[in-house]
Amino acid sequence: MAKEKVLDDEISRKSKVIEEVVFEIVNEYTKPLDNIMKTCRDIFNSEEKINNIELEDLLTQLPSALYFVNEGQELIGIREDISKMVKMENYNLARQKATGTIADKNTEAEMSVVSEELNRVIYQRAYKMIKSKVEMGQEMIASLKRVFDARMKDYELSGGIRG
Repeated sequence: MAKEKVLDDEISRKSKVIEEVVFEIVNEYTKPLDNIMKTCRDIFNSEEKINNIELEDLLTQLPSALYFVNEGQELIGIREDISKMVKMENYNLARQKATGTIADKNTEAEMSVVSEELNRVIYQRAYKMIKSKVEMGQEMIASLKRVFDARMKDYELSGGIRG
């Protein structure tokens, strides 16, 4: 039990650094989208119903924010691809220089590319987090659009009396 606790503490300590780097990368590209989504949350958590002006504003802001976030997502995807190529190149070089059995060569090569693998994992996780935020932003647009369309239909059916 004590050994498991030590391992959990070590994993937590090491993953904290990686998490911070991933969040820093993600926030660099998603901050405007995050701010809009926080505004949505605040509006939905308030006692007052969202008004049409707020609805229209969010429906125009979200696609613009998603455009730039998607661009950042692709840049992170490029970094992930490059980090994967660098890792493989360094692995192959290390394996070529290694001596011993095939297992020895593989082990030595794997140990030599730990930092490259860490970089790849960081960019992979950042890409996935950004992708998830893009998908949730798209879901928010769809939800807001349904509310807006329902209000417009209600407005048309009432002969324009309600605002």
